[in-house]
Amino acid sequence: MTKNKVASNCSECTLAKRCVPSGMPAKKLFRFENIVQTNLPYNTGDSLFEQHTKTNYLYVVKTGSFKTQMVSAHGTEHVHNFFLPGEVIGLDSVGLGMTLNSSKALEPSLACKIDYPLLRNIRKEFPTLSDFSVKLYSTALASMSQVQNIISLQAASSRLAAFLIFHHRRLLSSNLQTTSFQLPMTRQDIASHLGLAVETVSRSFSKLIDTGCIEKEGRNIQIINSKKLEQLANASAR
Repeated sequence: MTKNKVASNCSECTLAKRCVPSGMPAKKLFRFENIVQTNLPYNTGDSLFEQHTKTNYLYVVKTGSFKTQMVSAHGTEHVHNFFLPGEVIGLDSVGLGMTLNSSKALEPSLACKIDYPLLRNIRKEFPTLSDFSVKLYSTALASMSQVQNIISLQAASSRLAAFLIFHHRRLLSSNLQTTSFQLPMTRQDIASHLGLAVETVSRSFSKLIDTGCIEKEGRNIQIINSKKLEQLANASAR
């Protein structure tokens, strides 16, 4: 979990400038605070929501991290995405009113729960909220595009290198870490997300270590040579 101050009201929250309140005048912020539940606690493995259930909510990660995963009609599980502080979960579901996937906490976490129909009503009164909504959806689409680009890489080590770079950049945008960070997800989660076998992920980590790109101790990652890591992420050949 982060060491940022955990505030119960939006006006004092360290994430407010990146969250929905940034689209509202400060003197009207109480209107938003009336439709959001803050600091909801989740332990590792706790469900934020289940797949194929009715929903009218968006969730903002406040501390910790979450994953979303889909289960196909054949019972195959796929980790869809990972979410860090300040990021919004559920954008792909509220339009239909039905969750397309499930979400679980990767570590002890806090989340805020926003009533989307009520937010939609408030948005009519504050045009700047509509501008923020466009930015929010645009960011989510760009993130998913990046994930697809990573999965399309042929070499397993390139996928893993690109994944680490992308995760690191998201941490930097949240002002959470520098060149050293901890991965909250398991190797199984990474393998499912990247479309690889767990053993392949392990070998790919070994390759990144052997080539001097990173150092690894448990889930702790230290980027040693970012240029090499970038070159490996951009390699297309097996």
